[in-house]
Amino acid sequence: MYLNKHLLKPETAIDNSVNVAKGSAEHCNFQLASNLEAGKVQLINILSQFPSTALWLLHKYEVDAYKPQQADQALTLTLVKIKNCYLLASLSFSGGGFKHQVDTVEKQYLTEALQAFPFSFEDLFALTELIIYAFKSREVRDQSASNHSGLVTNRMKGSSRCDKLKLPDIIEAMRSSQFDEQFLFLSGADMQRYVSDMMSAKHLWLSSRQALAEANSGLVLFIANQYRRNFLDFDDLVQEGQTGLLRAIDKFDYRLGFQFSTYAAYWIKQAMSRALSRCERVVRVPCEQVANIHKVLRAKTELFAKTGREPTIKELTEYSKMPNAQINAILSVSQTAVSLENLDDDDESLAPIDFLEQQVFEQPFKKIEQSELRTWIAKAVKILDPRELKVVCCHFGINTGNEMTLQEIGAELHLTRERVRQIQVKALNKMKLSYGNQLMSFL
Repeated sequence: MYLNKHLLKPETAIDNSVNVAKGSAEHCNFQLASNLEAGKVQLINILSQFPSTALWLLHKYEVDAYKPQQADQALTLTLVKIKNCYLLASLSFSGGGFKHQVDTVEKQYLTEALQAFPFSFEDLFALTELIIYAFKSREVRDQSASNHSGLVTNRMKGSSRCDKLKLPDIIEAMRSSQFDEQFLFLSGADMQRYVSDMMSAKHLWLSSRQALAEANSGLVLFIANQYRRNFLDFDDLVQEGQTGLLRAIDKFDYRLGFQFSTYAAYWIKQAMSRALSRCERVVRVPCEQVANIHKVLRAKTELFAKTGREPTIKELTEYSKMPNAQINAILSVSQTAVSLENLDDDDESLAPIDFLEQQVFEQPFKKIEQSELRTWIAKAVKILDPRELKVVCCHFGINTGNEMTLQEIGAELHLTRERVRQIQVKALNKMKLSYGNQLMSFL
């Protein structure tokens, strides 16, 4: 039974049109994602034909793969397999190339191991530029090879990131190594054929990636409107969302059957939320600590709503199931930074820096006090006889900088400790009678 579209309610017609628009948009995303995956797979298959790809990956990832804090078991196993296949293929290679069937099998094992590696966008782009630069430096100029030679030449002219990627240094290091250049970058004819196909695959990959990003730029604007904040401009927020969109494009697998817009929304929101967490504080807090800060502050708010008072550290520890030391660290990190300078236009208002005591320079009153004290002590010791002066100065370190015990002074003056104590008491009483009031004022 068919219904006339004129009999449908306006709301139903609008919902149907929206569903059709969403379906067409997702169908467009599906087609672009499939083209992107096809170009990426083709590009990886071509790059896997070059043993220099294995050497570049080992140089970049092998050291970090064995670090405990960065270890990834799957990546480590893949790198071990690539390294073993690379060494076997290099041993099977001779100056004339792979001649025997065994040598071809070793080369095929290396190609399959490279095809299983999870290449990132930076890896594919850098490896493509590396092989193009090696092809250009070898000066392969066969005008009658194929019609794609003009395409290859134009793309090589557009490669302007050699200095940024340090491609000349990498090529020179590979040439100076113990491996043959014919092994790393293949022979002239094979290299020219693969580079021509690589250019087509790279163009398909990058153009599909750009088209998929442009088709979903409206999604970034829609989510950015929900994340508007005063401390981050809308344009900067959209830029952060675009980076999240590109990351979603590089990780999306259309064969799993999920909608791209739903998948990309999580990456866009993550990029924007992390940008907001970086910009909302003067001192940046690591992203992994932001979640803990929000958890503790949420627990603090909930406990305050239940008890009607500020919760203690012990209560926060029991409620949030976090260690006491971590709670203290989070509370200290979550404090808001305050400017020491005066941010108001009023010049007469005081800033926090006006109430802080300056500890860098010595206070002038203390300098005057110490100078006066030294003057009065110098006057007081002048009334003592030589032996009394010796005992007082040695025991209190006056003009010597080294304090001595009564036993040490007695040994030096050939007197007993008790006799030295009696001399000291007599000298102090004499100083007290003459300058006691002046010296007591410094206490």
